[in-house]
Order: sequence, then structure tokens, then C-alpha cells
Amino acid sequence: MGRLATEDTLMIETRGMTKVFGGLVAVNDLDMKVRRGTIHGFVGPNGAGKTTTIKMLVGLLRCSSGKGLIKGLAAGSKDARRIVGYSPERPPLYSDMTTEDYLKFMARLSGLKSAEAVNRTAELLDLVELTGFKDSKVGGFSAGMKQRLGLAQALVNHPELIILDEPTANLDPTGRRTVINKLKKLNYEHNITILISSHILPELEQLIDSVTLINKGKSVIENDLDQVKEDFKRDRYRINTSDNKRVIDTLKVKSYVDDIPVDQAGDIHITCLDAQILQDDLIDIITEHKLRLTTFDEETIKLDDIYSQSLNIGEEQ
Repeated sequence: MGRLATEDTLMIETRGMTKVFGGLVAVNDLDMKVRRGTIHGFVGPNGAGKTTTIKMLVGLLRCSSGKGLIKGLAAGSKDARRIVGYSPERPPLYSDMTTEDYLKFMARLSGLKSAEAVNRTAELLDLVELTGFKDSKVGGFSAGMKQRLGLAQALVNHPELIILDEPTANLDPTGRRTVINKLKKLNYEHNITILISSHILPELEQLIDSVTLINKGKSVIENDLDQVKEDFKRDRYRINTSDNKRVIDTLKVKSYVDDIPVDQAGDIHITCLDAQILQDDLIDIITEHKLRLTTFDEETIKLDDIYSQSLNIGEEQ
């Protein structure tokens, strides 16, 4: 990790975590570290081993070899489960139960006494904005309401860590925004560590402090998000002029230009090996042909770019 991670600062640690199903190696010697109090993204293509890893962390599956630790406790142990809340991609909700009865039931299962379960249920209904639906049956809920209820269920035991598998999958933009804001609030106000697996990378980028990307069961990238971006930073610029074709024809033959695609909006995107020479040449082109320069910005690398590039790295290894 970018910052010093020691045993007493870690919420999650895996050491050589491996899971084999018959002849299939789903998770392969995975080492991962998640610091306490952070929001950590867990990404990778379908079949990469993310859900299998999560299930081992929460105790639904046993490791074939290696181990996982939750705050230094063996993953899946009784003591570890006490501090973990988990919501899968499709929370196992009981359709015939009301929202209030479902949360009270889950609270009692987590060990809360009756009066505490009632109080905790009221708190969580308010937190996820479902108080007005406390007497409604879960089976009639929208996808967004079910996701919010799944989040509430993951919080019934006052966890120090919540693990969420695709918490905004199949939600509309409003539903996704609501869930994301709730997660930010939980992390900021209660210092809850969050491990979140998601395919919605632009959204995830706005939320996380650090990231692990796995492919074929192995870790490809892991670090603080800012450090990962710095590692992948490249000289890439967005340009728009009054004659983009002339600019492209002039620059594409330059040895320092690595790539020069044009997007749907007509902007030129140049990846180059020498930014200073690019700027000098661009000034010469504009001056010589009396062009109007409307855009010249250095592009910021996105999590989507990191995802694509790191998967290519993983294929080469």
C-alpha cells in the first residue's frame, strides 16, 4: 500500500489466499491489504475471483490454502463475524416479511436482544430512508429499495467493516447516488471500513481511497488510488482547433507521438513522449496556418484507463 500498513492498522489482510473448485483455481495465492477506516475498491472482470474472495472473507467458503484475516482474526471465525457486515449483490430478502420485521429478525439473528433489535431497526430504517415503508412487504420493493434494505441488514450488528458485492448493480442513477452517499456518510461519520466490489468504475472512483484489481484469481494492482494514478500517469492531451485534420496530419508522423485518436465530439487526444516538443510544434502549426486553438488540456487518468491497462499487464505476466 502507498502508506505504511502494519498489522494494527489493517482491517483486512489475505496471505496466499487460494480457493480451488475441482480443477478450477478461482482465487490464486491472493495477497491483499485494506487499511482500517478506508473505502477500498475491489475490481476485476467477471470470473476474476472477486465474489469467491468475498465469500472466504465473510466465512461462507473455506480457503483451500492460505488465509484471510479480519482485524487480525481468522476470517469466518465467530469473533471475526461479529465485526463484519455483508451484503451480496442480491440480498436474500424474505418477500413476505415487512421491512421492519425483516430487520428485527436479522438483528436478533446477529445477537441483539429484543429491545435493542427494535431500536436498531428504527435507526437503520431512518438511515436508509425506509421508515415510511416499515409496514410494507419486501416483495413489492423496487431494486433500489432492496439494495438499501440490504445495506441496512449489513449494518444491524454495528460492524467495523462492511463488505458489499455490487451494491449499486441494476439501480437507476438516483438509486446509485443514494447508496453512494450513504456509504460516504457511514465511512466519514462512523469510521466504518468498506470493501466494495463494483463494475461501475467512474462511480467507484469518486468513492474509494484505495483499490485492488484482480484477474484470473491473482492480484494485478493494489495501492492507494492516488498512487496508482501517479504510477499510470502519462503525457496525454486533449486538443481542439479550427482545423483538427491539419493538426492530425502534421503531428501523426512525429516520432514522439504514440497515439492520436479523435473522440465523437471531435476532440483530438494525443499520447506523446515529449510534452514540451508537442507544445512547441502545436504553436508552430497554429501560427503558420492561422488556426484558432479552442482546447488544450492535460488529461487526468481515470480508473477506467487503469483497469484496461492493468488487465493488459496481467495478460502479459
